[in-house]
Amino acid sequence: MRASHRRRARLFMLPVTAALFTGAIATTAQADETYPSKLVEIVVPFTAGGSTDLGARVFADALQARWKVPVRVLNQPGGNTVPAVSDVMAAPPTGYSVLMDGPGSSSMLETVVKTIPFKVDDRTFLGLAAQTPLMLVVPTDSPFKTLADAVAAAKADPGNFSWTSGAGTTDLTFRRLFQIIGLDFRKTRAVKVRGGSEAINLTAGGHVKIGVGFWGSIAPLVAAKRIRVLAVAGPKRFAAIPNVPTTAEAGYPDLIILQWIGFSGPPKMDKAAVEAWQKAIAAVGNDAKVREGLNNVGLVSYPSTSDEMRAFVAKERGIVKSLWAQ
Repeated sequence: MRASHRRRARLFMLPVTAALFTGAIATTAQADETYPSKLVEIVVPFTAGGSTDLGARVFADALQARWKVPVRVLNQPGGNTVPAVSDVMAAPPTGYSVLMDGPGSSSMLETVVKTIPFKVDDRTFLGLAAQTPLMLVVPTDSPFKTLADAVAAAKADPGNFSWTSGAGTTDLTFRRLFQIIGLDFRKTRAVKVRGGSEAINLTAGGHVKIGVGFWGSIAPLVAAKRIRVLAVAGPKRFAAIPNVPTTAEAGYPDLIILQWIGFSGPPKMDKAAVEAWQKAIAAVGNDAKVREGLNNVGLVSYPSTSDEMRAFVAKERGIVKSLWAQ
């Protein structure tokens, strides 16, 4: 009887043990699925030191503190951002490799680069993170005291009206301005530049009538009184130069050009990872320390939802297509 009892006891314990073991596996699986549980990589499609890279690093530090996992910034410049974006698009949908997105890698890409191995809309938009407005600048001794002065000069003598021309939001700014005032940009004199620093130096040296730049790059020359800011192409005045009007206040409300950064991931990214990113972008973007860090690199916190980012990119892409179709 005792032996029989022991056998029955063992048989009774087997399902209980199995259930406990199964429960342990389920618990472990749930723990493994908690996002994030390992290193997160933010791919920046530009070299280190630019506004996209600097903004990514501010967010990486804050996300690492929030998530308690390593968050690494990986710079992958070149190829009009296509190689970096391609890598993120081909990454697993788990959300451990995301893109520090911007106009050059999203809203402008399909127009500027005719053949790309993906569709911009296939990515998972996670949310806008920060922005900085473009600023229209002239040499300190320029006769243009307002943006209206510059517009009048461009209309009066377009062939002698020179401006800094470069990829991305630089050309976008001027093409949009010329479209608004009804002037064919091809009749003006575009001076090609290789980057933002060259554009600002050419402007400061008086080699062009007008240029554009971000506060992070023009601040030293403004402080040295080598250039003046005519207008800020943003939705509101810029805190560092509160006396400079916005383009809307200057009479051109449709000239809003932002160099923005935001996060996006591979297609069909896991729902839990998307939710974690959206919560983090909102929380981190509204943190006072993060806002200060962004301000220090010339950026303004600009958090949004996934849907808001998708709509923002679509609207900007429509503007870009209309300008490049001219």
